[in-house]
Amino acid sequence: MAETHTADIVLSLTGRDKGQLMLVVAEEGDFLLLANGRARRAESPKRKRRKHVSRQGLCDERTRRKLLENGRLNNSDIRKALALWTGDEDAN
Repeated sequence: MAETHTADIVLSLTGRDKGQLMLVVAEEGDFLLLANGRARRAESPKRKRRKHVSRQGLCDERTRRKLLENGRLNNSDIRKALALWTGDEDAN
């Protein structure tokens, strides 16, 4: 099982957001802060245990660099990263 880190795309396995793809915007010990830019906004990320998500892969390089250097993304950046990962560029 791969370790999940900031800038990874994850699939929620539990809760109301089960089945949703989200971006890990930060880490807090055993918890991840997740956002999808719509239902879960960058300003109020979902705090979820690592064991309740499945790592899907890395987000695009531009978004990953921006998040790791600045520590913040806006909702549009998050939606674009998820759309690029799924191949649905028109989802914005």
